[in-house]
Formats: sequence, structure tokens, C-alpha cells
Amino acid sequence: MPLAIPELASQSDISALATLVAESNLIALALADHERLLFANAAFGCLFGRPAGLTDVSLLDLLVPADRERVGAALRSAEEPPPTCVATASRGEHATFEVELHCERVTCEHRALLAIFAQDITDRFRTEAQLNLLAYSDPLTGLPNRAMFADRIRQAAMASRRTGRGFSVIMLDLDGFKAVNDAHGHDAGDLVLRRVASRLQAGLRDSDTAARLGGDEFAVLLPDLAIRAAATAVAERLVGAASQPIALRSSNVRVGASAGIACYPEHAVTVDQLLSAADAALYAAKRRGRGCVEWAVAALPEETTPELLTWTAALDVGMPEIDEQHAKLAGLLNKLAVALRNGEDHIEIFREIIRYTAFHFATEERLMQACHYDGAASHEDMHRRLLDDLRSLRLEKGVSLSVGLTLRYLQEWLLRHVDGADRDLAAALRAARLG
Repeated sequence: MPLAIPELASQSDISALATLVAESNLIALALADHERLLFANAAFGCLFGRPAGLTDVSLLDLLVPADRERVGAALRSAEEPPPTCVATASRGEHATFEVELHCERVTCEHRALLAIFAQDITDRFRTEAQLNLLAYSDPLTGLPNRAMFADRIRQAAMASRRTGRGFSVIMLDLDGFKAVNDAHGHDAGDLVLRRVASRLQAGLRDSDTAARLGGDEFAVLLPDLAIRAAATAVAERLVGAASQPIALRSSNVRVGASAGIACYPEHAVTVDQLLSAADAALYAAKRRGRGCVEWAVAALPEETTPELLTWTAALDVGMPEIDEQHAKLAGLLNKLAVALRNGEDHIEIFREIIRYTAFHFATEERLMQACHYDGAASHEDMHRRLLDDLRSLRLEKGVSLSVGLTLRYLQEWLLRHVDGADRDLAAALRAARLG
């Protein structure tokens, strides 16, 4: 609480209080009869861009019109103490700022007055807004991330239950992205992902949502669109847009795309099931060939749960410490799959996966540093990206994470990473030890 206001017995008490805080630069204080200001100190006047004084001015007139009714109702409420309000205030004709108004009730000559403390919270407001944006958006492309996309699907499902109109989800994965990333570097790969994201957004309605789920995998929500021909046309248009050449500094590159589509409620009635059904259709499209679009087929919920990951000696890279940790990580992914199948709480397992993944990456990075590995920078960047993806997920109870889809993504990532970057690292470590 900014300041305790004593009982005010008379107008002279107001004058005494005014003298006490009039020149304060730390406390912006005003006294009001209802919303009409009786007194405002210098700090309060300067805050609102009126250093000459604010006597007999309505507090609500200092706020933008959209906030006046809400704040006025709060100030007139019977709550004790009155609620703290956050609003947008005017400072001149075009300048606005975010202000927090904290109130206390006082009496003076049997009149009920409000002591109003004001604080400019614009910087805090912007920081919180930015943190909220980062929590729900992909930092590379600016698209919604997995958590926001799952929330948008939940909203679409609630609307569908009210209106009876279904909706569609498209899963889209780039073909040939790894080759571009390997040949031109991660900066070029990031540029490709940003360009694809822009093209996806450009090809959608304002009501649609495009999201990046991680790596080179995107998803699109089409509210109120469950007509197969129409959804297929959208998916084919997005696949075509993603497949157009992308200019890099030295050359043009081209990546393809494949897509899978699922419809609510035809193929599933929960977020996880719907995304898993669309994801299964995507994998069917990739098996059929590049540039394909496939529809999900009706399936039992358990049939959309990712399969257990079979770990064999063929996946070993030849470094016992690394191989042991890979096998442990595969075991944790399978533990998560079993929990999903059995309807058990998966949150702590997911947290354990994040912790062990970070531990494993730290092990590899320690070994890279010890042997002065030339590919350390790009390898560590792969680690950072995956951990950023994992840590961006919301793990609160009752919040759907599309865990089945995330599990499939982790399984695929681990297999690709082991068979590519980790085999190269293991060869360098063996050479260093032999030397």
C-alpha cells in the first residue's frame, strides 16, 4: 500500500495533507469526491501532463474513453478497500500511458472522499505483454507456438459444439529442409522457416491460425471449415506456396512440403486426438511422396497414440557414455507413451524428460569442448533449439499440451539427431582419443 491516509476532519486537514505531499516527486496523490478531483499534488499533475493543476477535473476525463465506464464503476463500488484499477490514460492529444490507480476511502467533514494514488506502469505493462507474447509465440517466426495452437483448437471445439459446424486442422512438414540446413547453415535454415511462415499466413483467412510446432513442422487451424474439398484446396495451396524458391545470399533454394488433414468431430473430439490424427495423415502423405496431401481416417483414440520407440544396438554411435544416455532418453519417451495410453498423469514424466535432455546435452557439449570439435557451434545450436521448444510448453495440470504429438516429434528428433549429428560427433571423439 503506497501510503496510509489518516482521518481528515476538516478542510484544514486537506490543506495540511496537501502541504505534506504537494512537492513530492515519489507519491502521485489526489483526493476526489466521487470522481471529481478536489486536490492533486505536483507529481499527480505531471503524471497526467497537467502540471498546472487538476482541481475540479473529473478523474475519468484523464482516461481514454474505452476505460472510463469500467474505472468509474470500480470507484463507485461498495468494496472496502476500493479495488485497484489498471487503465490507459491520456497525456496530451496523442500520448497515452498505462496507469495503476490505487484507492483508499477517507472522510472529511462527513463527506466520503477517495484518496487516489497513481503510478505509471507502462514499462511493466509492456514487459508483461512481451513475456506473455513470448510464452505463446515462436521466437523465430512470430507464429503461435504449440501451446497457443492447442488453446485455439479448444476454442474452436467449444464453438463447434455450440454451432454444430466442424473445423479442420492441417499438419504441414517441410520436405528437404535438412539438406538445405546442412548445405547452407542454420542461418539459412532460419530464413527458410521465416519465409515459409510468412507464406502460410499470407494464404489464410484472418480467422485462420498458422502455428510452428517445432523444427520444420507447422500446423493450420481452419475454423468453420469442414468441407473436404475446401480444406484440401487450402492445404494444396499452402503446400504450393511453401515449395516456391527462396532466395538466399548466394543462391535460390527450394524445399517441398507435405500435409495431413483431420476434421473435428469426424476424426477426433479432443485436441490430442485431432492433432495426432492429422499427424498420422501427414506421415501417410510423406510415405506416398513429396508434395502430397492426405486426409486422416477414422480411428480409435488409442490407434493415434505414438508407438513405443524400439532402441537397438544398431542405433549406438560407438561412445558408451553417449549411447547409455541415448538409451535412457528413449526409455523416458516410452515411459511417457505408456502414461498417455493408460490415461495417467504425464506432467512429471515430461519434466523428467526435459531435465534429462538438458543433462545429456551438457555431457555432449563437455565432450565437444574437450576435443575442440569443429562442429560444436551448430551441434549446440540444435540442442538449444530443442530445449527452447520443450521449455516453452505449458505443463500445468488440466492444460492440454498435445502431448501425443509432442512425443512423436521428440521420437523423430532423437532418431534424426542420433543418426546424423551424433554419429559425426562420435567419430570425432574416437579420432581424438585414438590420436
